[in-house]
Amino acid sequence: MNEYELGLSQFLLFAQSLGIGFLIGLERERHEGKIAGVRTFTLIALAGSISGFIGVLTGGTTAPWILLTLIVASLLVAQFKSRVEEPDTTTVLAAILAFLLGYILWLGHTFFPAALTIAVTAVLYFREELRDLPRRLSRQDITSFFQFAAVAFILLPILPDKTYGPYDVINPYQVGWLVVLISGLSLAGYVALRLLRGRSGLVVVGLLGGLASTTATTLVYSRHSKHIPHFAHSAATIILLSHLVLFARIAVVVTIVEYQLLRSMLPWLIGGLVAGVLCLFWLLWRRENQQQPLPELTVSNPTELKTALGFAIGFSLVLLLSAWMHDVFANAGGYVIAFLSGLTDVDAITVANLKLFSVGSIDAATAGNAVVIAFVANLLFKLGIVFTVADRSLWSPVIIGFTVLLMGVLAGLWLF
Repeated sequence: MNEYELGLSQFLLFAQSLGIGFLIGLERERHEGKIAGVRTFTLIALAGSISGFIGVLTGGTTAPWILLTLIVASLLVAQFKSRVEEPDTTTVLAAILAFLLGYILWLGHTFFPAALTIAVTAVLYFREELRDLPRRLSRQDITSFFQFAAVAFILLPILPDKTYGPYDVINPYQVGWLVVLISGLSLAGYVALRLLRGRSGLVVVGLLGGLASTTATTLVYSRHSKHIPHFAHSAATIILLSHLVLFARIAVVVTIVEYQLLRSMLPWLIGGLVAGVLCLFWLLWRRENQQQPLPELTVSNPTELKTALGFAIGFSLVLLLSAWMHDVFANAGGYVIAFLSGLTDVDAITVANLKLFSVGSIDAATAGNAVVIAFVANLLFKLGIVFTVADRSLWSPVIIGFTVLLMGVLAGLWLF
């Protein structure tokens, strides 16, 4: 790396630290009686980055602690002089995090500070919703969270990391890890729906519904289309949005489980996503300007023990059947299982084919084709739900939306 490239990389780190401080400070600026706002947080994150830069130049670790101590002391003095009676502990803690995030940039990590900044800002922004969350969660929800934590942090580490059964494809540790991964993705959507209940707009409901459950989203809003006048386009928009999230969900799972396959799957994922976004704009443009509140989307907690156990058993069966069908009937057998499994769940067949690819049972093209087939089967199943329980006015926009998604997927496969 020449001097120019080195200087540019260092400049980008300083710029990223400014962005970290600005984002957190922007949220803190909204509160009355604040002891630190946009300017202060931007400077705090920059100070963290400068301390990291000094550490790189000198090899010492004293500068960060000195600067952090001075910053915390300054904030405590500002808090002592503030006229606000309630201590602003949250701002002090957020400032410490902003400093540390700026410092971490110089330790060779640039992705995690950015992701953590978004998470910290979200926690700060949704203060009222988080305070109200315990009242919105049922006793069963809280019990399910404890069960999920027990599976993730107690049971998972002690599961044997060895293969068992026919074809040596069942690995208890990997099955448990995938249960935690899929349940965690669904849990994010479930908690967000709980947080935003009653105040979430059409786009938010669609996005979070895709995280929690596309099947539940399709079923619930298909039913509502029969009882709410002029609701068809809104329902179609929510259903299409939830399925756009499915593309991102598959991409996340592939990235985490088997990164090597992401490159071969990206063309059809991007093709379907782009086509779906265009169709979404068309639906939003045609949607009538309605002021009635959206019906609430009710889904079951994805971290309930029976749900997680059901996914583990289902995934293991799909994995065994896929391996057996590939062995007996070659790729055609695997595609049949992909279609049948994809009718109700895309996650299980996706991770099953990723696993078969990782152990060398199938190649990348076969794994990608199986996931596409499962996705198509899932769309057909959701279309059956719409035809069965929805108002006829919903049929046309959903058919158009799903057809556009399929065209985008096929275009991605054909072009790349």
